[in-house]
Amino acid sequence: MKRRHVLIYLVLLLVAACSVGLWSWNMMREDKTPDIHIYRFDRVLDEYVSLGSGTALHRMNTQFPSETKLLIEDVLELGDVSDVGIERELRYYYIDSTVQVLLDEVHRQYADISDLEKDFAHVFKLLKKKDPEFRTPRIYTQISCLNQSIVVSDTLIGISLDKYLGHDFPLYQEFYTPEQCQQMDRKNIVTDAISTYLQYHRRIGAGPTGPSGPPLTPPKGGGQAARKGRISPP
Repeated sequence: MKRRHVLIYLVLLLVAACSVGLWSWNMMREDKTPDIHIYRFDRVLDEYVSLGSGTALHRMNTQFPSETKLLIEDVLELGDVSDVGIERELRYYYIDSTVQVLLDEVHRQYADISDLEKDFAHVFKLLKKKDPEFRTPRIYTQISCLNQSIVVSDTLIGISLDKYLGHDFPLYQEFYTPEQCQQMDRKNIVTDAISTYLQYHRRIGAGPTGPSGPPLTPPKGGGQAARKGRISPP
């Protein structure tokens, strides 16, 4: 009889332990910050520019069609993405010596962007908590040749890493005011990206789950790498 009571007691302890473990696991799942992956479109583009890689060009057209279209048509304003020979014009544009300085510095400073992924994940978790219908956008990186800092559309956020190389980056001193340079630091990327994305959706009269609208395009006037005073957001 005594052994039976001991057995029942042990079973109850096991059930209680399992219940506590299940509760803890559910709490961990609820509190877990979702993983965010930032797609390195800039690396694919650089591979095409540096090596003339047909594989890289194919990836641009198949894995990054929206990103490629935004870059060619709205950021650099080179023409229509379907124009004959547009890929050669794109490559020629990036071979410019000034752009190569930007590419080299991006390689050096942004070999690892895991810190940005964690920061975006934290912000999106807060936005999702505030609005359960919030739709997390796809985030990618690019080289805009000192044009747009942030490019957004309905479901995309594009980050121009060449616009966030640090306020003391020598090349910036030639083209930007000291006030503008202060905004061109890595620490401002997440804030700029989220504010631009939310402003875009407010501008088209809907939240981030609303109807489609046109992409946020840069100011008109060309896309030269050395154009003075081009910075967005300020």
